[in-house]
Amino acid sequence: MKKTIIITAIGKDRPGIVAAVSKVLYETGCNIEDSSMTILGNDFAMILMVTLPVKYSASALEKKLAAVRNKLGLSITQRPLKPAELKAANTGSAVPCMISVYGTDKTGIVYRISDFLSRNKVNITDVETKILTADKIPVYVMMLEVNVPSQTRIPQLTKDLTALAQELHIDISVKLIESYQL
Repeated sequence: MKKTIIITAIGKDRPGIVAAVSKVLYETGCNIEDSSMTILGNDFAMILMVTLPVKYSASALEKKLAAVRNKLGLSITQRPLKPAELKAANTGSAVPCMISVYGTDKTGIVYRISDFLSRNKVNITDVETKILTADKIPVYVMMLEVNVPSQTRIPQLTKDLTALAQELHIDISVKLIESYQL
């Protein structure tokens, strides 16, 4: 039976983190099926969905990753996935969109927008936030990839988000994006 786990690794950013973790996975015959890796502040964070070889255990992999954890000062965790968790979420006929947010940084932007989207049954599939400092004026940027239910009218959703943007004194735009199906 296929054994799939989620591995998270977080630590001070430096060259070699991806190489060190992926080397252990390669040498043990694991397959990286899905991943997200990024710099957050001064840390580097990895989330990997990994399939283990049939005759290899998660505890054996954990022991192999311990050397990387100790050498690079990473926090590494593992979580086994149940077969039901391996099935891709059925997005039905959802419409993929990119929502861009720009404005002055203030508490509550992520909450207010994500709460609005949740109440409108819009599923967030990816979020990235940054504070950009150009010309000494910091600008808060948030990019959200979302799946909008097919029965939702995008123009009305955009209008409602624009009203929220005015309330928060930020700019929001919604654009359709091409979806990829592998």
